[in-house]
Amino acid sequence: MKSNSNGFEEMVAIQLAVRSWPGQAKLSAEDLGLKEEEVPEIFRLGNKRLYPEEWRQVFGALANKARSYLNDHSYPFVVEYVRAIPKRNLARMVKRLEELKADYLARAEEFVAHYEAIQEQWREKYPDIWPRLAPHYPTKSQLRRRFDFYWSVFELRGAEVKEGSAPEIIEAYERARQDLKARYEEMVEEAVVYLRKKVLEVVTNLSARLKDGRIVRNDTLESVRRVEGWFKDLNIFGDTRVEEALTNLRASLNGTDYEVLKDNEALKQQLAGLADQVAAVAGKLDDVSVISGNYKRLIDLS
Repeated sequence: MKSNSNGFEEMVAIQLAVRSWPGQAKLSAEDLGLKEEEVPEIFRLGNKRLYPEEWRQVFGALANKARSYLNDHSYPFVVEYVRAIPKRNLARMVKRLEELKADYLARAEEFVAHYEAIQEQWREKYPDIWPRLAPHYPTKSQLRRRFDFYWSVFELRGAEVKEGSAPEIIEAYERARQDLKARYEEMVEEAVVYLRKKVLEVVTNLSARLKDGRIVRNDTLESVRRVEGWFKDLNIFGDTRVEEALTNLRASLNGTDYEVLKDNEALKQQLAGLADQVAAVAGKLDDVSVISGNYKRLIDLS
């Protein structure tokens, strides 16, 4: 990678992994009171669940909270389940993920502490099939290792070929590098659109409420302030027109709340007009290729 010339030097890729014990065992024909050959081929056997649903919901909710935070503060990346973020935001991202990790692992420890009681609960609830459930429970130490919460951070760069590599290897690497470069360039355009669509959603909601005479509560006004900060935080692509229009709208919201706005028709019209200006710029996607093109010219994976 050539220093000081690569647009992706401003970004890193991040992958979040949140793991829990599935607590499931494959349902057998015996569980159904059948012999294996008596199960019709039209049926696919499901799973036995080894612990209560409320615990699954706890871990699912915490995992979703972490993934939502990551997704809300990053862009889609060219690799599935991987996100891209401005490098300048990495420290703040990691700080928040550390907090979410602590919450998740604390609940995991709580689950481990209740593990014997959970097994006893299932033994009492399903005495007839307990002998077929018992072998599927890991030991306590094994269970603790089934829960994890971690992330990996990657620099965005192409593969490097060692000097003296065979010609066919060099050719293969070059093809792969060009393909990756094309996918990175697509990612930039998708990221610009992604940011704009989020802005468009928020400002059109504000405009519609103002024009329709509906109540504009403080949380609606705060959503505009938040999206302005969010956009500036993630806009490393030079999308200045949207940023400037958002800044103008937010400046007009300073000191404005529900009480100030509810009987002030002139202010409502002013804010609706500014929101429409943001919407017009954010919704004009035919200039996205120009913005992304300016950024993509910096990309060099060699």
